[in-house]
Amino acid sequence: MASTAMLALCGCVLFPREHATAPPMPSTWVDAPVAAEAPLTDWWKQFNDPTLDQLIAEGLQNGPTVQIAALRVREARAQNQATIGQTLPSISAVASGNYSRNVDSAVHDEQMVGAYGPQVSWEAPLFGRFEAALVGARANTLSARADARGAQVALAADIAQAYVNLRAAQNTHAALEELYQSANQLADILDTSARAGIAAPADAANARRLAESTHARVADAVIAERGAENALAVLRGITPGAESEQVRAALAAQRETPTLLLSGAPAAPADFIRLRPDVARAEAQTLLAAAALADARASMLPQINLIGAITTTQNVIGTPLVGGTQTVATARPLITLPLFDWGALRAQSRQRNAQFQESLIQYRQTVTQAVAEASNALVSLDQGRMRLNSSRAAEQAATISDNGARAAYQAGLQSLTDRLTADQQLIDARLARISAEQAQASAAIATYRAFGGGPDFNASVH
Repeated sequence: MASTAMLALCGCVLFPREHATAPPMPSTWVDAPVAAEAPLTDWWKQFNDPTLDQLIAEGLQNGPTVQIAALRVREARAQNQATIGQTLPSISAVASGNYSRNVDSAVHDEQMVGAYGPQVSWEAPLFGRFEAALVGARANTLSARADARGAQVALAADIAQAYVNLRAAQNTHAALEELYQSANQLADILDTSARAGIAAPADAANARRLAESTHARVADAVIAERGAENALAVLRGITPGAESEQVRAALAAQRETPTLLLSGAPAAPADFIRLRPDVARAEAQTLLAAAALADARASMLPQINLIGAITTTQNVIGTPLVGGTQTVATARPLITLPLFDWGALRAQSRQRNAQFQESLIQYRQTVTQAVAEASNALVSLDQGRMRLNSSRAAEQAATISDNGARAAYQAGLQSLTDRLTADQQLIDARLARISAEQAQASAAIATYRAFGGGPDFNASVH
């Protein structure tokens, strides 16, 4: 674990001996075996959809969440460098001047003396104060990197999910339009027949009911399409409606809902923790809390600053100095020891200790929550395969049944009610199949998200 290694390298007695420890992990996943063929890097390419690949590439390049996270990594690294600089001696140039004039003297007497030179100050590295600062700065960088990785993982999954939602909505829309045209054609025929006294008005009304109820469901599909399109734009840092013509054409082209038949878990439980960005961030937060506790403890101990200067003093105006220009080198220690502060420093130490204990509990909670998310995704993946197979078989059976009902109705062997029932069953079966395809793809996306799948992090964040 990173926290154990970092604290061991520090070796400071002011740091707490406890460190982030994961709770007991399962030996295997309950709902899925480990799939050796499931790569986590660039997992979305397994959909074999060039449009999706392009959208995710644009999102990883221009997405606001990824850009903000990358800037925070740079910010943390700059802070780390500043902390390192604070542990080293600082050199500054100092200059001063003194002007005097004797107004009581009969002789004009004035003088200006200037003093200048370098000054060096350095705080002695005692009692782990510097170690605490360095560990804290490093932990802050690790936390920012984990956040950046998490932003990439989330963005890739969100874009893939929005794309799946778009294709599912488009296919639902197309299926409903096709079924509506068929139902509306039958309703028009029966309306004409009813007016001619050939068909019963109730049969015509029943056929019209099926046609219009099917058409009414188109609105939900259109709303889902627009919502998915807008989500794809926002995730990639583009104002909705301002997509390029190329992207608009690619999204408007009718395609099947993407499928990814993931056969198992991308990693075993033993390797799971190191893949999760939120777990890495929680571990970094324990380091940050440990460093804050060590700093609070060090603040109750003496602090020694070494100050040195080389000062050159010379006359600028008026009476020359006795002995001419003078150069003096000085060195002195400055010792600060807290004696009495009404218990403020001890209270601060207790506060930091409580915060450190909270971070340990938060780390364990993050791990357990991560395992739960992975387990939920795997059971959805497993059951999604079964549901998809069953829905496809059901649609095939409903198609055969509907064709038979149409032929039987035209031959006068079945009633209109039987024909309309078969049509309704086909509508429901087709929409259920599209929904099952969407759910199966969503389960695969959720699985890769739960296991920290994303782009090559080291190649994308520097």
